Amino acid sequence: MKERPFALFLLALFLFLFPVSLIFPMPLGPWGLPPLYLYLYASWGLVVLLAYLLFRRP
Repeated sequence: MKERPFALFLLALFLFLFPVSLIFPMPLGPWGLPPLYLYLYASWGLVVLLAYLLFRRP
């Protein structure tokens, strides 16, 4: 049962420590928003959603 939280930790570590400046060379993305902010908020939301699904009580 401890493998899933550790896998979530590794996923979050990878998402937030990966050099994201290499992914988004353009300053503006869709709707005029910086893609870096979209990436950070989307990955943060994904980690929170996965943590909720992992630790919720039946």
